[in-house]
Amino acid sequence: MEYMQSIDSFKIPAQHPCLPGHFPGRPIVPGVVLLEFVEKIVKKHFSEWEIVELNQVKFLQPVLPEELLELSVDSSRLESHHSTLFQLINTKNQSRVATGKLKLTVVNKG
Repeated sequence: MEYMQSIDSFKIPAQHPCLPGHFPGRPIVPGVVLLEFVEKIVKKHFSEWEIVELNQVKFLQPVLPEELLELSVDSSRLESHHSTLFQLINTKNQSRVATGKLKLTVVNKG
């Protein structure tokens, strides 16, 4: 059974350099920018692991600048399967905006 645990939250600032060219006049945050933030947060909270692959990523609805997003993960299978599910939740309306699966490997500290 899937067990999602919130690990952090973030928002993309309205001044982010990707936004002026991404639907001028009503910018939305590109999916690649959201995934960059997911990667940063996962690295921060799971420093002994390294992301090697993103699978089954689905963007379910657009994200606007300054919307607060919460990153949740199901790390229950991390040790046994080297993978974790994730989801991004828009905290304003509690809707899922993205989901996916991360494959990870243990960082070689040698």
